[in-house]
Amino acid sequence: MNILIMGLGLIGASIAKTLKKNTKHHVMGFNRTRSVTLRALDEKVIDESGELEELLPRADITIINFYPQAIVPFVKEHAHLFKKNSIVTDSCGIKTKICRALQAENFDFYFIGAHPMAGREVSGYDNSLDNLFDSASFICTPVEGTPRNKTDALVGLAQEMGFARTVVTTPEHHDEMIAFTSQIAHVLACSYVLSPLAPQHAGYSAGSYRDVSRVARINADMWTELFIDNKEPLVREIDDLVSNLMKFKYCIVNGDSKQLHSLMEQGNKIKEEIG
Repeated sequence: MNILIMGLGLIGASIAKTLKKNTKHHVMGFNRTRSVTLRALDEKVIDESGELEELLPRADITIINFYPQAIVPFVKEHAHLFKKNSIVTDSCGIKTKICRALQAENFDFYFIGAHPMAGREVSGYDNSLDNLFDSASFICTPVEGTPRNKTDALVGLAQEMGFARTVVTTPEHHDEMIAFTSQIAHVLACSYVLSPLAPQHAGYSAGSYRDVSRVARINADMWTELFIDNKEPLVREIDDLVSNLMKFKYCIVNGDSKQLHSLMEQGNKIKEEIG
């Protein structure tokens, strides 16, 4: 197949590298910054580049790796160029807003939302890897009416690439789960390091500090869009987190060692059961 990678940053270039490493597909690439495209060609991360008018009509699968708010406008603007009956997908961390907006359009291609569940605390082409997805999940979010063979084709490509697990679900369920497994962790980490004591951590910190604070190293531009576009599920998770924190605070303030012990035992039990 001809596979077009739109955007050669951390995720896009890692997808291209993984495709070149693990599959025989022809990989085309396009990046707004021409110097990045030329590097990808020189390093054989992609087989071919060119103008969008040349690439989009030939792509059997187009993978768009843009910030959330840029995806829908790009697809609509270039709808006349995508190959008929081809698959257009993305790698964005939220799905409902994007998938439902594009579902309303009458395209002659198939948009299927996707989310390769991997990343790093650093960004850009220079930090891309050909093994970034080795232990990762690939989540696919087709909307109602998407032909099964198109979804199967996208899932099959993920399996060829070497993703450890593939999941097919609705855009809405994806977003509520990502609010819990990813977004609330970033909110917590950023909130944690806003403590006035954080600059003094050296000499006092070890594994617990590293584990909780790691994902505070964040791309604020991108995550601002992700948080706001997934507002309702994320706010529910924040409410639950605040409620649980207040339970701990109440026990500590009131010296309720029995209830405090029970809360920690409950947390420990849940973590042992779910991993």
